[in-house]
Amino acid sequence: MLPPMEPRPASRNHRQPAGWWLLSLWLPFTLAWGEQIEILYEPATAIQDENSQWIWLLAGLFLFAVIVATLIFLRIHHSLQLKDAMLRQTEARLREAQLIARIGSWSRDFGSGETYWSEEACRVLELEGREQEYRHYERLIHPDDSERVTEVVAAAYHQGGNYQCDHRVICPGGKEKYIRLAGQVYLDDGNAPVRETGTVQDISERRAADLALQRSEARLRSILDATPYPIVILENAYGFPVLYVNRSTFQLFQLPFTTLPDELKSQELWMDGQERDAFFARVMQEKKVSDVELQLRKSDGQPFWAQLTGRLMDFAGTQAVFIAVVDITERYHARMELERLATSDTLTGLLNRRSFLESANRELKRALRYRLPFTLLMLDIDHFKRVNDSYGHGFGDDVIRRFGEVTRACLREEDVLGRVDGEEFCAVLTSAEEEGGYLVAERIRKRWQEEVFEFAGARFNFTVSIGVARMLADSETVDGVMERAERGLRRAKRAGRNCVIVNSGESDDGRRQTPA
Repeated sequence: MLPPMEPRPASRNHRQPAGWWLLSLWLPFTLAWGEQIEILYEPATAIQDENSQWIWLLAGLFLFAVIVATLIFLRIHHSLQLKDAMLRQTEARLREAQLIARIGSWSRDFGSGETYWSEEACRVLELEGREQEYRHYERLIHPDDSERVTEVVAAAYHQGGNYQCDHRVICPGGKEKYIRLAGQVYLDDGNAPVRETGTVQDISERRAADLALQRSEARLRSILDATPYPIVILENAYGFPVLYVNRSTFQLFQLPFTTLPDELKSQELWMDGQERDAFFARVMQEKKVSDVELQLRKSDGQPFWAQLTGRLMDFAGTQAVFIAVVDITERYHARMELERLATSDTLTGLLNRRSFLESANRELKRALRYRLPFTLLMLDIDHFKRVNDSYGHGFGDDVIRRFGEVTRACLREEDVLGRVDGEEFCAVLTSAEEEGGYLVAERIRKRWQEEVFEFAGARFNFTVSIGVARMLADSETVDGVMERAERGLRRAKRAGRNCVIVNSGESDDGRRQTPA
């Protein structure tokens, strides 16, 4: 090492060399190494000064590149650490999910012949510590299921793609389990399998539950088939397809016993589509409905009355509608006949007095609610007592019956007509004004006068007197309107019969003339 030299004083105009700031960084490291450094300040030529600048510039760039590379390395290293942590977290979640679902994953490389079992797959198949011994999954398959599994997997080996098969395995410890095997086969360009991956899931408990459900459903079908009442079970889906019908249903609807449930159309069992939709809507809303009466039809289209009870239920793992059917055709007609007898006049078939008054009161309330007119007719066959005395009550009944038919034919369908006393009838003209009531009464009067009867070779006819009244005030009742119409009828009798009188109030006792 050379002895140290005295530094020369720098002139006032002498410039410090370029890169001096780099040297100030480098110098402390050098001093730390224990070496003596002598700094000389000598005048330099222009070329030496330019070379020195380039050297220092390159050194600075090199140091900058080192710093940047170090920062990039640290950033990449940190990113890899984060990804590695996320990967470990994902693997932990996957293991947890497999543990909860009791599903294990596996893969097989056909080139190396290696098989990989996940921890949960080993737990499902009870292979802990014996993975290498059972590298080939085929060794675990139950002998009775081996052929079926082989067929399913072989198809995927030939065509590629995925497969799924439920089967039994015998674990190394001898325990039998039901496994759902699912896999994916990958082929190379020559359509040869190169890799296979998939899952194994323990479905033993589910399988046991399914078998128990099947046994329960078999017992349910046996009970339903023995039930004397028709039972229909429909799927709660669009169109309500038929899931099951018992033997009594085949008999009621006159269906061939060879008919399968999926060949039946539930829509064809109802006579009225709107009633069918309303029934199902009630079942959906209320969950259970009872004693709903409506018309169904048999396979030949013949209608019959039925009483239905429906409720939502689960059938074979499917949400369904259970319907019990009772044929009430005879009972329904008997009840209708009793109601008819209770509400109708036995001679004419028209409403009796009580039923007529009930219907008239309903029409009066409707007229008040919607601000409609309410007009009523009172009709009485002229000299009817003479008919009974001269020709007998049998002929008199024929006259009354025929008068009811003629009067009904002159009214509209919505009008109400009833026989309120022997030869006396009453009619409510729905939404008719007083003038309209008069015209209808005149039509009845003329038509009845034209009716010809024969008895013992003689031909003759009859006449009728009619009183007309309308509702004058909102407070008026049906009895009040009938009373005024009856006063009009009595005036018509006094006026010579065979005419129509409109009673518009207490002071009105004039006679309406027959229109020309």
